[in-house]
Amino acid sequence: MSTTLTHSGLPAGLKPFELLDILAKLRTDLGLRDEDLTYLRSLFRLSRAEDFLPGRICAVWERVAGLADRMNFHIRRVTRIETRLEQRGLILRTSAANGRRFGRRSDDGRIVSAGGVNLAPLINRAAELLARIRQTSVAAQRLKEDRNQLNDLIRQIRGLDIPEALSAAREAFPRLRPSEVRDAGRMNALIDALESILTEFSRVPGQTVEAASPDSSVRPNTDQKEKIETCRRQASVRITPAQVLTLANEDLREIISIYAEAAGETYLPSLPTISLAARERAQMLGISCMEWDVARDQLGELRTVLCLLIADRNSVRMGRFAVRNPAAAFIGLARKTTRGDAVIAALIAELRNFTVGVPSHDR
Repeated sequence: MSTTLTHSGLPAGLKPFELLDILAKLRTDLGLRDEDLTYLRSLFRLSRAEDFLPGRICAVWERVAGLADRMNFHIRRVTRIETRLEQRGLILRTSAANGRRFGRRSDDGRIVSAGGVNLAPLINRAAELLARIRQTSVAAQRLKEDRNQLNDLIRQIRGLDIPEALSAAREAFPRLRPSEVRDAGRMNALIDALESILTEFSRVPGQTVEAASPDSSVRPNTDQKEKIETCRRQASVRITPAQVLTLANEDLREIISIYAEAAGETYLPSLPTISLAARERAQMLGISCMEWDVARDQLGELRTVLCLLIADRNSVRMGRFAVRNPAAAFIGLARKTTRGDAVIAALIAELRNFTVGVPSHDR
């Protein structure tokens, strides 16, 4: 095999052993083990700084037995490490026809030929690995900031002292432990859901309480039920017909398109058209006309449609949000929605993320 494999050099300012630090930070992504890093560190110690300059050969021709002695490893273990690193595109093994490792330097110290372990693949990937570690650092910082925001939302929801608000939060995030969230997509879905819950159960911004006259003997209203009702008078769930089509499953979308075509709505179906289509889909799922009409009278057309949409879409999912009986799920969700929009807002926020491919927290 050719013994003159050169490389393009390290990125400006990056020192050889700093490349090892990058590998250590990316070890999980690259599928590396502690022994792999130990092995590479031994190779770097046998190399020279000038071997990492552009256009040079960076290789080590120490025998496998010699490397094993240096690290106090078994020879077979070193062979397995080299095989793994080569499979991951970090080294290239070269040798003479008889398998012997060799190398020669010129008078100025340059390696002119070598048969052994060539580090060119790793050095040529240094820029890529450096960019990846920077992206990872940025992502980690963003995740930390999002986790702090999620903690703050949970604190604010607890501070409302409204049991139903906390119950709605647990619908979207059962354990309420942001430290357990590692995925950015799931974090964003949770933030959206808890923000919806906080908005609904918080008092209207700028709302003031009428002060009693100095000689008033009227006792302050401390009725918890009335307090909760006051907190519920907030912005309702908002969704456009286009968003309904995006969130609906294929069967519901097909029925909506049939009704829209019959109504001459060629661009976007109206809410009444969507409601009629959803009513037919509900009957297909085993929801009676009476059950549908009761929910519509209590919730209004939009919320009833959304309850059906969520139950129907989740009937084909796996994990925590999956439902076996969409009819029963619709009825249960409709009952929860009569007590406020928080639950449906949280589920819609989660479903939005699911439909656009954001990793879900439904397991």
